Amino acid sequence: MRRAFLIALLAATPLSGPVAAQTSAPAVAPAPPSDETVLRAARTVLALAQAAQAQPGASPALSIVLVRRGQPPMIWTQGRLSADPVSAPATDDTSFYIASQTKAFMGLLAVKLDAQGVFALDQTLADVWPDLTLPDGADPKAVTFRQLLSHQAPFETAALSFRTAYSDRVPASDYGRLMQAGSTARPAGFRYSNLGYLVYAAALELETGRDWRDWLDQALFQPLGMSRSGARASRFDDLPVYHRWMGERGWDVFPGKPDDLMHAAGGLVVSPRDMARWLQVQLGAANDAVRPEWVTTAQTPVVAADIQGDVLPCQGYALGWNICRIGGVDVRIHGGAYTGMRSAMAVSPELGVAIAVFSTSDSLTGGLSQTLIQALFETVQNTGFAAPTGQAFGEQYAARLASFGQRRMAQVDQRRAEAQWAGWAWRPSAAARAAYAGRYRHPTFGDFEVTTDGETVHARLGVVDHVLEPAAPDLFGVADGAADPPAPLRFERTGDRVTALVWDDERFERVD
Repeated sequence: MRRAFLIALLAATPLSGPVAAQTSAPAVAPAPPSDETVLRAARTVLALAQAAQAQPGASPALSIVLVRRGQPPMIWTQGRLSADPVSAPATDDTSFYIASQTKAFMGLLAVKLDAQGVFALDQTLADVWPDLTLPDGADPKAVTFRQLLSHQAPFETAALSFRTAYSDRVPASDYGRLMQAGSTARPAGFRYSNLGYLVYAAALELETGRDWRDWLDQALFQPLGMSRSGARASRFDDLPVYHRWMGERGWDVFPGKPDDLMHAAGGLVVSPRDMARWLQVQLGAANDAVRPEWVTTAQTPVVAADIQGDVLPCQGYALGWNICRIGGVDVRIHGGAYTGMRSAMAVSPELGVAIAVFSTSDSLTGGLSQTLIQALFETVQNTGFAAPTGQAFGEQYAARLASFGQRRMAQVDQRRAEAQWAGWAWRPSAAARAAYAGRYRHPTFGDFEVTTDGETVHARLGVVDHVLEPAAPDLFGVADGAADPPAPLRFERTGDRVTALVWDDERFERVD
């Protein structure tokens, strides 16, 4: 990282004024910015990031990557791998989970494989699953993979979206059955979800015999020299943990995803240094792995859409990119969100400028990422753009964090106080706990395996073990940590025998 250069930027004269609203587009798109303008924009972004990072409850680690076409990248990484003050520092080579930003990588991979004749984007679901039947007359012969990768599928499959993100890796061979048995119709047109990318990855494996993870390694990461990036997080050391801010109660820590939950719609870790290389490619950097026309195709809008973000509205979707108007240019943006983390990246080929933000907290960091993106692209287009001083921005961010933590835990307390839990007073006997042990099956969501360990009851779904908190007879609470409002998991009986469990309105029948 160019630390001396960044320190000079941060030490420069502070800026003043409120955060500006999105400017109206000029009649002519602006030319690429001057060196001086880019340096001013970098100073603005980094000052705001540093001010936010200094506040109580701010992300334990934060990294900003700034790239200008043809110039060395600027990378600023601050903080530690966890909120524990003795943990190791985060670095430019720390592999951060990027969640749904994965879609942009898959979009470029799909364009490359289409161009090379490996997997055609305009083939249909019926070409891969010829016997597939979809709900309400949706025709598999009319649904292309280009439509799927631009979120235009006329159906949703809840089991696939849930399982791949929260319980287990679904074999590609099971996708046809799950789409047929577990899908529901949805209106035509754009509607963001994970499904299209999941189905594309499964179809790619069925047609080529190679997993999407291996395709990304071979086609993008290895030839681009992105050695700290991939879909198998277990291959990398010094991974950060992720955090949820609980205000006065401190941090709730989330350890991150196991490999089996790293899926094609949200399953990559990428280091800031590798992200700089990726952004350079998005701005047209020459290389032997990715042709500029493939990048352009992946970035070209496919469907109009009204996408409302925390800060920035967007007007369309390409293959893995939101198309968002900022000032006089269309900026390609994608964010990533999961328990305890947020991230985002944004690219303007017209201006030759790009940015990425990594954080290890989900507490107002999505909005922070979009604010930093807006500040960069407004500043490089408008020399009169006025950003707040670091002090003013930091004070505002601190106040919002305090309020956010209070509201989050008030929601938890309110849920725990509901009458259904009967005061959490029930303490099941050993015999009562043993009665729940067994396997419970859902036709599309898989098997819950319930076991006991001393006084604890566990319910394992896929690779995720849920510790059940007893509330009332046959009723337990399930939560993913102290910052998560509990959801009810209720056992049902026929006579004295436990025969089913119901979780999140889904019924699992006992099979042993």
